[in-house]
Amino acid sequence: MPVLKKFKLRTQVWRWPGDMGWHFITIPKNISEKIQKIGKPYGSGFIRSKVQIGKTVWQTALFPYTRENVYLIAVKKSIRQKECIFDKDMVSVFFTLI
Repeated sequence: MPVLKKFKLRTQVWRWPGDMGWHFITIPKNISEKIQKIGKPYGSGFIRSKVQIGKTVWQTALFPYTRENVYLIAVKKSIRQKECIFDKDMVSVFFTLI
């Protein structure tokens, strides 16, 4: 039986506190637990992935957020600009582990 490596969710974009302006999407705990079982971590637990929001597709890594035991997806400024995404916007996210 093939392992599910594709995920879809609708969630809110949030801004990391501070001056850096990093924006993230939190992957819910139940999906993060599946990723922990099937993902191939590197470095400090990052998981390579291909992400799509709207028409924009990019390769990135899921960030392990150990304080809450979930993964985060960073949404770079260039992607937010292309897709007109702002802090607290709800977005549909498709991602595949690679």
